[in-house]
Amino acid sequence: MSLPPPRFLPAVNLSWNRDTDIVIVGTGAAGLSAALAASKIGRKVILICKGDLLSGSTPLAQGGLAAAMDLSDSLDAHVSDTLVAAAGLAVESSVRELVTAAPQAVRSLCGLGARFDNGPLGLEGGHSHRRIVHAGGDAIGAELHRVLRQAVLDSDVEILENTAAIDVLKDAAGDVVGIIAGRVGRVSTQPLDTGAITARAVVLATGGFGQAYASSTNPAEVTGDGLGLAARAGAELTNIEFVQFHPTVFYVPGRRGQSPLITEALRGAGGTITDVHGRSVMRGHHPLGDLAPRDVVSFTMLQRMNSNDGPSTHLWLDARGVGARRLEEEFPTTVEICRSLGVHPASEPIPIAPGAHYACGGIRADLDGNTSLHGLYAVGEVACTGVHGANRLASNSLTEAMISGARLGQHLADVLSSRRDTLSAPLLSSPGVGAGVDPATREALAAQMSRHAGVLRNCAGLGSILETLEMTPEAPFAPLDLATLEATNLHTVSLLVSSAASMREESRGCHRRSDFAQTSDDWAQPLCLQIVEGEVVAQAGAMADT
Repeated sequence: MSLPPPRFLPAVNLSWNRDTDIVIVGTGAAGLSAALAASKIGRKVILICKGDLLSGSTPLAQGGLAAAMDLSDSLDAHVSDTLVAAAGLAVESSVRELVTAAPQAVRSLCGLGARFDNGPLGLEGGHSHRRIVHAGGDAIGAELHRVLRQAVLDSDVEILENTAAIDVLKDAAGDVVGIIAGRVGRVSTQPLDTGAITARAVVLATGGFGQAYASSTNPAEVTGDGLGLAARAGAELTNIEFVQFHPTVFYVPGRRGQSPLITEALRGAGGTITDVHGRSVMRGHHPLGDLAPRDVVSFTMLQRMNSNDGPSTHLWLDARGVGARRLEEEFPTTVEICRSLGVHPASEPIPIAPGAHYACGGIRADLDGNTSLHGLYAVGEVACTGVHGANRLASNSLTEAMISGARLGQHLADVLSSRRDTLSAPLLSSPGVGAGVDPATREALAAQMSRHAGVLRNCAGLGSILETLEMTPEAPFAPLDLATLEATNLHTVSLLVSSAASMREESRGCHRRSDFAQTSDDWAQPLCLQIVEGEVVAQAGAMADT
């Protein structure tokens, strides 16, 4: 198969420079955890984020932290549920490491002052036991981010807000030795003020790429920046075709970009997905019914939406049976979202449709953050550690972000000597030089990704995306701005997802093909992509140690 070439960014002039031990890109749970752990051991850390410290996906998380802490639960059960959801592509040893560390991670957060809810643990899709730790009912992300953010603010970590990562710097030996970064102006079309941050470790904790799709739970700034940067640098990427779509995203007619998430815990409390006639959509399709794994629920919803007996755009989540008092007490965020959009969940069903939610694949890494490139590390959603496989088990992601971030921080504190030398070797910007992608193409490409690389895919649809990517116009000649940077990263993400999805000729986990509807033993292995000499190359094989 002939694939379109990836696009590269224009050359920039560097007007400033900084030097540090560790530069961390991203201020979600993974990035904050890594920064906190590394700084405690005396390493000099610079933490950068494209927006302000309050931005990103973590503060919006409604689900919880998955940890086997109930007496009726067990680590083995949590491992088993994760492996079942992952549809044969998880690395069991990594899953077991994560699950074993989860209870202590929750206790560590308590030590930082986290205020978790009392009462029974929550239940979410794919879980056989109650093991979801909540805060503020459905505001776990806000509480987790509050605690970690304050701990970092109280530490020696230096924070650079409104600073975007552009590309890595490599030395003559090919090791990653820093990043090119750009200070962001008030508008996205203002040229970036670009400089270099040299470091002995570059950590990517940039989250996913939800804005590659027309409808997503991810905020506007989540444009695949870490993945695009790593891909241009030649890092190995794994399982990139597995994009999880959350079944219950609030449906607003005509809305594009970020849409509100309706927490899965609402179904755990008794909410039911229904069609236009009030009939249960999930009854008879899976033993867990409305709490089936997210790929199953999203796919079943899409089938019902395409059945011509109701609207093709959305279904409903009926939470009236939960009761008004319980909704107000346990789901205040959800109730407020619904009311702000004119729906009262205690008295009427909530309009919903699947939306892009979580990238199960990413930069190939282990739970310590090591990648295929020396000096480059990845944690959180941008990384693929083998924990999520072909489909993520609900609420495992915040747990992974906490654990892998803390492990990476400790790992870097151990492997980096206390002595710091200013880098003197020649610096090379590792990617090639191009013109970037025209930002005006974003909306049409996102619509095409949702249509052809969403819940259900086929060869013809994926081929049309690849043709569009081939013909996408370059950015107008001008100094690099944020709009061009984001458009280029989204083009790269779309190329990688569509390429991998077209190669995987089967249906597995959250990757569903209408032309290859069955799961194939021949594809019971990850697919690794890499940009080599300006071309996307692929190799199938088991995830190996980095």
